[in-house]
Amino acid sequence: PLPPPPPYKPKKRGVFARIGIYIVGVVVVGAGVFAFNYFSSDAAQAKVGDCASVTGTTSDPKFKTVDCGSADANYVIGKTLGTSESCPGKDTYDEYIETQRRGPSTKLCLMPKLEQGACYPDTKTNAMGYPKGTCKAGEIKVTKVVTGKADESACPAGDASGALSFPEPPTTYCIEQVQ
Repeated sequence: PLPPPPPYKPKKRGVFARIGIYIVGVVVVGAGVFAFNYFSSDAAQAKVGDCASVTGTTSDPKFKTVDCGSADANYVIGKTLGTSESCPGKDTYDEYIETQRRGPSTKLCLMPKLEQGACYPDTKTNAMGYPKGTCKAGEIKVTKVVTGKADESACPAGDASGALSFPEPPTTYCIEQVQ
């Protein structure tokens, strides 16, 4: 009879193979953290034209996407950018910046969602949003909303206060000072 075969000894992995496995593991975990932060962030998921409710103060804003028909919708997202880019136009957009320790950092250019016929305080506080006023003297009244066009000449010549125009999404608010 033949002697039994020698027992099987698994090959030991080399140092480089073990280092490679550790590196792959770290990359997979890092990608998972990035994906979690991306998919759990309303701001990172926001698209141009979506509506948002932004509350709180300019130094501590609270952002969430909402349906455009919601009473909470106080902004329309005009553009999504990297944090180092600038919003288009002449400082008419409000900005929301969300930075993640791990994951995407996002800047949103926010166009106020104003209603035709409504009045708003003329002075901006450090609160986010534009609460409706009561159309008392000194407030701004939105006399006309022109969608699809960012052109201040779309407002009637009689509007004493002028217009606010936003290139993205193209919108012009015709406004006048309440006397």
